[in-house]
Amino acid sequence: MSSWPRGRSVGRSLPTSDAARKRSRGRYNIRLFLAMFWKKVVAAGVLLLLGYSSALWRYRTNTKTYSIFNTRTTIHLEYEGPDFIEWDIPGVCSVKNRTLQNTIMICSVQGVHTIRPKVYGKTAEAEERFLYVDRPSECFLWYYQSSRVDNKPIQNIVMWIYDPENASPEELANNASQPSINSMSLSSQFFSMGEEPTILSVISYDVYIPEITKQEGIWEVQIPHTKANVLLMIKGNSVAFQDCFVAHHPFLVSYISQNFTQNSEDLPLTTSTEENILFDWHPCFPANVVTISHWETLYSNDAFNTTQKIRIPPNMLTDEERENIQDISLIEEGIIFLTAGRLYLRRTNDFLKLDQTFHIPSNITGTETRTWCWPEYVPKEGLELSEIILWTKKEVFLGYAGLRFFKLICLEELVEILKLHEEDINKFTIHRATYTSDPTGIALLLVHPIMGSQSSMMHLVFYNENTIKWELQDFVLYFPQDQKLNALFLYSALPNFVIWDTKTVYYSYHKYSKNGYMLSPLGYQDLTSFANNSYIHQVFIDYFGNGVIKMYNNIMLYFKIDVTDVSLLHKWVNENENTVILINTNGEPLLTNLNYGFAKVSEYPLMLELYSSIYTEVTSCPYLLFESSIYLNDIRMDKRDELTFWSQIVYPENYGVYSIVEINGPEILKQERNVDYETALGICTKNLTVTLYQRVDYEAVNNYSQLQDENMGHVMIQLRPSQFAKTCPSSNQAIHVLVGCYTKRHIVLKGYENKKCRHENLKYEIEKQYLRGNPPENKLINYNVSEYGCPLHIYMTEKFHPVLQLYDDDEFVEDVTANFIIWEIHERIDFSYTVTMHSAGCVNEAQTWKSMIKENKDLPIDKVWGPENYRHCFSFSSGKPGDLSQPYEIINSSNKNEIIWKTHHIGFYVFRVKIIDPNYSFCELTTTFAIEIFGILPRSHYGFIHLVGSDHYHLHLPTYQLLPVFKNFSKIYL
Repeated sequence: MSSWPRGRSVGRSLPTSDAARKRSRGRYNIRLFLAMFWKKVVAAGVLLLLGYSSALWRYRTNTKTYSIFNTRTTIHLEYEGPDFIEWDIPGVCSVKNRTLQNTIMICSVQGVHTIRPKVYGKTAEAEERFLYVDRPSECFLWYYQSSRVDNKPIQNIVMWIYDPENASPEELANNASQPSINSMSLSSQFFSMGEEPTILSVISYDVYIPEITKQEGIWEVQIPHTKANVLLMIKGNSVAFQDCFVAHHPFLVSYISQNFTQNSEDLPLTTSTEENILFDWHPCFPANVVTISHWETLYSNDAFNTTQKIRIPPNMLTDEERENIQDISLIEEGIIFLTAGRLYLRRTNDFLKLDQTFHIPSNITGTETRTWCWPEYVPKEGLELSEIILWTKKEVFLGYAGLRFFKLICLEELVEILKLHEEDINKFTIHRATYTSDPTGIALLLVHPIMGSQSSMMHLVFYNENTIKWELQDFVLYFPQDQKLNALFLYSALPNFVIWDTKTVYYSYHKYSKNGYMLSPLGYQDLTSFANNSYIHQVFIDYFGNGVIKMYNNIMLYFKIDVTDVSLLHKWVNENENTVILINTNGEPLLTNLNYGFAKVSEYPLMLELYSSIYTEVTSCPYLLFESSIYLNDIRMDKRDELTFWSQIVYPENYGVYSIVEINGPEILKQERNVDYETALGICTKNLTVTLYQRVDYEAVNNYSQLQDENMGHVMIQLRPSQFAKTCPSSNQAIHVLVGCYTKRHIVLKGYENKKCRHENLKYEIEKQYLRGNPPENKLINYNVSEYGCPLHIYMTEKFHPVLQLYDDDEFVEDVTANFIIWEIHERIDFSYTVTMHSAGCVNEAQTWKSMIKENKDLPIDKVWGPENYRHCFSFSSGKPGDLSQPYEIINSSNKNEIIWKTHHIGFYVFRVKIIDPNYSFCELTTTFAIEIFGILPRSHYGFIHLVGSDHYHLHLPTYQLLPVFKNFSKIYL
């Protein structure tokens, strides 16, 4: 995805007693103790002021989404706790029974409405929310069913329209197999008014058009099941019914479905404490998630709509190892568990130890899978990206698909590469490893203690899997020695990340130019003082930079990229529930309760809760609108390509907001910018258009390959507003630009079909006088139809002008206009060209196969001539005078140079084409095709033909008999 929200647990158990907490903090003097005491008193007062008491209440809608929250929505109010009296709601909202703890409410007026419960003796302390109820422009939703087509990489999508206020219980529970009567009628009504939905891939922007089925009111479509189609959106075409539209509906599709077998005697894998929950999900399919708690290990491929218990056979691990899992990772092959320094893999039908057989030592301290998804990222040819990092205190290992693991580096080698002092080798340890926002990037946190201090120093080191280079970053962090650090990189162009321990969260934005600790509303960096002394359990960050810090007691704090303080969110679940933040199939956050080995999910309206929590703060977004043409896709640029994108920002006059374009990576792209500015009625609009391009001339250079390498690379571009606030809509937009050869880019001969022919095995003989180099014997050729395709059939006096087409995979790009050359791969030379050097406009002798082979005697025929040594003949400054009546052996789409057959006899040619224009592409573009010449057969020539299914015989043809095309023969000797 693109990519998906990601979160990590600290992976450290809480102190189990007050005594343990006191020992970990050490001795305090009286002054420090009083300062901490008053700090906690003030923090507790703020918690009470914000409604953090033992009781809680929340709200929900009829459906599992909060995308529709308007004056037509039924809002369910739920109170948990004692001493409830009734609900305190404004007069514009009606409630079914305000004295019930669980009731329903409808607010008929658009606006912000204050809702809170009245509690005996504690009404002033009760938590109030400021719920924004929108006008009912969107009232209806899309219901979809997704299923895999048997034995095919295709996903079948069935969908219809439903009204959340008049839907069946099955539709509301998201388990309906067919539309209800109301939904059928509603869908049919929309169809009759012209509703034609589309399914859009948010990553690749491919569009799929569903068709109405025989059962009116249901649409159906089949889409390719690829990683680029993991995040889809159903969009209608602005048809309204009773002044209401159908809301766009994003949803996730996963093609991973693992069923883990187990027996009744199998035993659970657990963590050592109730508070410590570990989890991991697939970066491209966040609905595929595994969690491990004090009770069970649970796996789900649909965001815990259904679950599987993951257990292992007895005697595979000791009880101590089995009940003290320290880390967990989800990979394509199964689930990896870390316990007592050893790794184990639970596959669908077995439990495997990953030991020295897999090049993995028995002292592993941590594992980490990828943070973000890159479905469209294609690494350079020959490069495979890792899927998991393993590390010890002194070594780092990378894991690849197919359970292949290799040691990346040891600490001694790394210290030498980074040119650190050799005496520091024994001081440093590898504290943690993680993936960065670059698809090829890995970050190591190197730590060494500071002598005479209770602190340690952390250094940040980057490794690039593409360039195979290590780089020490200009970043140092000091932290207490008794803390364990975790790190998470945000999806952005420049390195933006957060590092946290159990008490604090440190941020670094814009390539280390903006650093510091996240501060609580009272200005403290120790966030535990603001959460009833509970430690940090999870840091969750979504694709657009929204972040949530979840404490062990389920108090949650909100932050956002570029924001340096946190906001306290309303209480949503009880503090004694063991929860993690995950992603549902709609791509929205949900809280999953894992108490006692069972999963109970609760959708969480993050944006509604944020706006309610900060409603009383004096804060506002400095802009009204920020849009751009950037979407979640990787862009590939070749030599002649340009990338143009725009952004528009609308803001109140005198705020001075503008768009910022940040580029991270090698400086290989030039850019042009154009800014338009408009002001009307106190509202300003700025439009920024940016064009990225290259203007490198590769023609006639002596270092062609080096120059190409210097101008290829991976560049990440981020677009953001210059000012920001928590209340601003999502605005962090970034794309990856891959400058270089796209591995699926290729050329084909127009009209040449690589299909199966009637004959499969073809043999023919080329007489020696038609071969290059005067060989002593004829050459017998085995023509591979499956490799080269069916030959074109051309009459012996007919001229042939090849036309090439450029493709990216199966997608047509353009007709090729660049110069190319052609040769017969079996070294036939009995063909020529219609254009001479003089008629082509040459002023000096042009390059020919004869001259290029002479200059490059030691190279194979396919390497002697190419874009690296191509020189044109149209300038007096290059080349030398010569015989310009020679054939001009370079072809393009406009020079009308055609191939002719010298001897006017039948023959079989296998040609290869190569583009030699050095400014056309980073790729070496070649293609192969065959031509079968037919026509008049001379008297001296006869055929020895083996018919399919018959015996050998001689076919004597009369002089100048027209020879038919050999469509039914398996072997031809000519």
